[in-house]
Amino acid sequence: MNARTESANAVNPPEMVGRVLVIDDDPIVAGMLAVTLGGAGHVVVERNSGEEALEYLSTGESLPDVIVIDIEMPGIDGYETCRRLKAIEATQGIPVLFLSGHDSLDDRLKAYDAGGDDFMSKPFDVQEVLRKAGVAVRHHRARHKANTDNREAFGAAMTALTSLGETGAALKFSSQALSCRTHLALAKLIIEAMGSYGLDCHVQLRRAGLSITQTVRGAASPLEESVIDKVREMGRIFSFKNRMVVNYDTVSLLIVDMPVDDADYCGRIRDHAAMIAEAAVHAVANIDARSDAMDRARELQEMNRITREAVEDLRRSYRDLQVSARIELESMVTGIEGMYHSLGLSDGQELAVSDTVRGATDRVVSLLAAGIQLDERFDGIVARLSQSAAVTIEEVTEAAPDVELW
Repeated sequence: MNARTESANAVNPPEMVGRVLVIDDDPIVAGMLAVTLGGAGHVVVERNSGEEALEYLSTGESLPDVIVIDIEMPGIDGYETCRRLKAIEATQGIPVLFLSGHDSLDDRLKAYDAGGDDFMSKPFDVQEVLRKAGVAVRHHRARHKANTDNREAFGAAMTALTSLGETGAALKFSSQALSCRTHLALAKLIIEAMGSYGLDCHVQLRRAGLSITQTVRGAASPLEESVIDKVREMGRIFSFKNRMVVNYDTVSLLIVDMPVDDADYCGRIRDHAAMIAEAAVHAVANIDARSDAMDRARELQEMNRITREAVEDLRRSYRDLQVSARIELESMVTGIEGMYHSLGLSDGQELAVSDTVRGATDRVVSLLAAGIQLDERFDGIVARLSQSAAVTIEEVTEAAPDVELW
């Protein structure tokens, strides 16, 4: 039977006006209901049996806000029709108002057991029909809105929790990255972090004309490395097909299996990858600074060693000079005194010359003896240099730090 729709001035507020399905095998009653409800602004659809109503509702198009159903009908009765409606997910939430000429307690209990929401007796009262239909429409829409809001809120909460876990993995990486001692360890940590999102990531780290390129399988092949070399000039973030590149001056990430069928997840991955890449930039700077500092420390240690050896050589040379000077002075005094007989000097003259020479010799020896203080200073310098050279520079390993990513 074709749908009847009749518009009139609505007596119900807008939230109580909706789409009503009338199921009754009596065309007169169905027509009167259509006129009554249509006059109040409702859109009315009529079906004359439970089978027709179920077939109509099975399409899932334009589901009603309320169903008014007769009990006694050919084929399946109103009770069975209601039970079947309540067994279908798409229609189980639609309120069902029974309309019957039987108004006993048993009839009402059967309607309740079948899943009915209300009961009206024939002949129906116009105001009762309008009131109950309007209230049923309002309640159905309120429940539908509440269910929709709950689903949306639940979905938003789940998305927030998922995003929180994903962000936690990125933050965990940020804290662990600064403990990496080498570029290789950092590259492995980046690959592990992106792997926690179920992604295959290639990483290139660069410094001073040198680069290291790693994949989940280890060192990148020449072809894989050439791909990153090409895409590193394509801007900060660049996507093509199921691949995405994040570029910084010293870091490039190439994700080769982006979940393009999930736009929301792709958006979150974009944010997390950018966060990880930015943290990696600081980690690279930290590794470079530490490496430079260690290189300078090694250079200083080598200079320390050379200086210490030079000071020790100088001290030995000075001590040798002291000894040689003493020997030469004694030899000179002995030689001069041995020349007295040949010079024909008197005893007084010999004594005067000897006193002069030995006095000068004693003064020179005294000056050399004062050099002991300088020797002590040499000892102090050598001791400090030896202590400084004894400092051990920690060797850098290539292993990535242990890290548990969410």
